[in-house]
Amino acid sequence: MIFTRLTITDLGVFQGRHEFELRPQSQDGETRPLILFGGKNGAGKTTILEAIRLCLYGRGALGSRVRRVDYETYIRQRFHRRSDQSPGVLSANVGLIFEHTHTGVRSTYDAVRSWRVEGQALHEQISIYKDGQLLQEIAAEHWNDFLRDLIPPGVADLFFFDGEQIQALADDASEAEALATAVRGLLNLDLVNRLRSDLSVYLRQQEKQDRSRLQQAMERAQAAYEAHAQQVLERRQDQAQLRSRLDWISMQQDRARQALLREGAGFINQRDALESRRQAVAQELEQTRAAIRELATKLLPFAITPRWCLRLRDHLQQEEAIERERLVYADRQVQASEVALKLLNPQFQEQTAPAVSPQDWAGIASAVQALLQSPTEPEITALRHSLSTQDRDTLHTWIDEATQQVPQRLHALAQQLEDLESEQSRLEHALKQVPSEVVATPLIDEFNRFSEERGRLEEQMARITEEVRQYEVHLGHLDRERSLAWQRLALAGDTDTRVDRAAKVQVILEQYLAQITAIKLQELEQAIAHYFNLLCRKQMLVREVKIDPERFTVELFGTNRTPLPKADLSAGEKQLYATALLWALRSVSGRALPIIVDTPMGRLDSNHREAMLTQFFPYAAHQVILLSTDTEIDPQAYYLLKPAVSHAFVLDFDQEQGATQVRRGYFADQLQEAAA
Repeated sequence: MIFTRLTITDLGVFQGRHEFELRPQSQDGETRPLILFGGKNGAGKTTILEAIRLCLYGRGALGSRVRRVDYETYIRQRFHRRSDQSPGVLSANVGLIFEHTHTGVRSTYDAVRSWRVEGQALHEQISIYKDGQLLQEIAAEHWNDFLRDLIPPGVADLFFFDGEQIQALADDASEAEALATAVRGLLNLDLVNRLRSDLSVYLRQQEKQDRSRLQQAMERAQAAYEAHAQQVLERRQDQAQLRSRLDWISMQQDRARQALLREGAGFINQRDALESRRQAVAQELEQTRAAIRELATKLLPFAITPRWCLRLRDHLQQEEAIERERLVYADRQVQASEVALKLLNPQFQEQTAPAVSPQDWAGIASAVQALLQSPTEPEITALRHSLSTQDRDTLHTWIDEATQQVPQRLHALAQQLEDLESEQSRLEHALKQVPSEVVATPLIDEFNRFSEERGRLEEQMARITEEVRQYEVHLGHLDRERSLAWQRLALAGDTDTRVDRAAKVQVILEQYLAQITAIKLQELEQAIAHYFNLLCRKQMLVREVKIDPERFTVELFGTNRTPLPKADLSAGEKQLYATALLWALRSVSGRALPIIVDTPMGRLDSNHREAMLTQFFPYAAHQVILLSTDTEIDPQAYYLLKPAVSHAFVLDFDQEQGATQVRRGYFADQLQEAAA
């Protein structure tokens, strides 16, 4: 099967009619399987997947037990809503053209599902054309069944999926149920169970009055099994409906969260802290400015002219040297005079050298005085600054502060002032982002309402999951009792030919079911290991895979058959495991169906992304429709995908028009980077 064209008219964010060519194109003799849709969140990527599901399944796209009224409400909400005040649209439709091969003959089908509002009623209409002619082979009232049987909903979940579904498949809690449903759907094992049930109905409809004890026991076992199987089916449907409701509530909660963030509600809880910090910053700013003003009233003016300060210091040092020379000269003169006077003292002369005449003593005194005196008198220079030593020391201290400490202090205060002013600006901007209570309160109330509803639904989901598990355990017990009853009846000889043959067919069908399941599970085990190791950067991490044929639980084994718990896998490896599981199911089923993947790489690191881009997407199917954001398929990723890309579309949501615009190609800037 190949999807060749999708048409969306007035659905979701798409205003008017939009056509998307989906047929993979060939280049250089090779078909490129990838059709790439790029768009930011809210641009309509998920609507593409939703439109295909709605076209094929109608109400069944929302689940098997969705009420008609809930479906109609959902469709009304999905009608495009214009951004202006003009009346909303009253109709919408989706169309899908696809090629399908049946009994070796390829035909082109054109299916259109439309909705229109008339008064209070919503009318749905479906039309199917085959090779340009209205489909005549099947009555119009069975067209829905025809589309559903082409790709059964259980099968579609494995070929049309998003990142959340991949993650759910990697979750141990939901994996077994999903895998069991997938195996039964992909291998058409449900037909076997249906045939077994029809045989039981056939036997009950026989008019035989004298039924044997074994036949009656068989019928009781069959009736008990079918009654409990119906209960299990109903609980599973309740579970599926609840899961659908939970997914919808989660989506609404996320939209409410995005609305809060757009309105700046993320700042609400921080408002008091922001205001308190803004006041503290204002106080610190005033203190910093006061410190700068105080600095300006003291030595800051001198710090502005450091060269003059240094010249003043040099001049003070020169005058200090001159004064020191003068003091030394005067002190030596005084000392010389005192020594000369001592030598001329008669008493000193008498005591020291009485034989020396006074004339000789006068010569000695003159010579000694001349020797002690400085040879040259300091140059007489007028001092500019007549300062005391203490005043001069104070000036030196001020000059050192003005040329060294004050600039450093000023730089630190200026940096502090700049940082505080920047922080003040950021705080004021953040405070402006805080919405008023009039705006924020309704948004917060809506978010809280969805959060409470989600919590309540999650509790219900946990309870119903446990109930389903217990029901299935009891169903298995009843199935074994039924099988024993059929075997006893088949071996007995007290029944007529038709009952005998029906009983034997039941036994054969059960054996066939067990054998074909075992064979296909063995193929699936090998395929899972192969595809996981192909995608994972840790080559041969998984050496063996085992699937329990009754519970459908999966066990992984590494080297030397060492158990490898899935809990030990990283988040990215779990996503690769789920992808490998889907890939393996498709391979084993042999169904040539397109694959649609919505936001597939949210939890993957760069190495795992490269494996998905180079190993999975180009080879997963003959047609792969990829719905991605510009951050998932960035320039590097687009470069890796480019050899397999047939063509691409960009979905760009226009805020003013409230609608998405579509253009061919990918994001222009990323194409340029990829080309460079």
